[in-house]
Amino acid sequence: MRKETKALLQKNNQQETLLFPDFQSVLNNMVTYLRSTRLPHSLQEQARQQIIQLFLAEQEKGASPDEVIGMDFKEYCDTLLEQSPRNNGHTRILCAVRYISMFLAVGTAILFLPDMISAPFTPNHSFTLQVGKLIFLFFLVTFGYFLLKNAGKNAFVPAEKQKSLEKTLHFLALLLGIACAFFLKKPAWEIPFWVPLAAVVLLFLCYGLLSHYLD
Repeated sequence: MRKETKALLQKNNQQETLLFPDFQSVLNNMVTYLRSTRLPHSLQEQARQQIIQLFLAEQEKGASPDEVIGMDFKEYCDTLLEQSPRNNGHTRILCAVRYISMFLAVGTAILFLPDMISAPFTPNHSFTLQVGKLIFLFFLVTFGYFLLKNAGKNAFVPAEKQKSLEKTLHFLALLLGIACAFFLKKPAWEIPFWVPLAAVVLLFLCYGLLSHYLD
């Protein structure tokens, strides 16, 4: 994240504290939605800044958030984002790759950390890659990505009206992945210990470079 984006983030955090509780509640939902979009943090913070400034100006007039926005909150956020010059297909693809890189890096580190630690002390400095762990890695990345998307989808939906079926299916898929990791011990192939280590480093590097470029 660039210095300009960090400075804007800090400024927005400070100004947000000046909002009345009802405006803060709406803003929190709008920010949750913005965070789930496949867009740079810089664009998210610029949209957040516009919303905060609008709310600060209007709350002094005694207006409510509904009166200020005058439309669906999600639609308002989408309108702000669509007005940004960097809101295009290329940028969205890069943002999606960034998030997937982060999920893959974390998942790979979690799954293969014990093997990366113990493998250097084996005669051939390698370990057996199991099918179950590969399946679990797939489910883990999918779960993380859809969890992020669902957070934005349900940002403006009351808790009692949210679709619990989707959440249940996602958690069941994660549990299925965990079960595969524990019970599917069938070996796939032998790999050197440094392969997952290099994968984690490269994935985090990809995430960092994209974050710097996009934000």
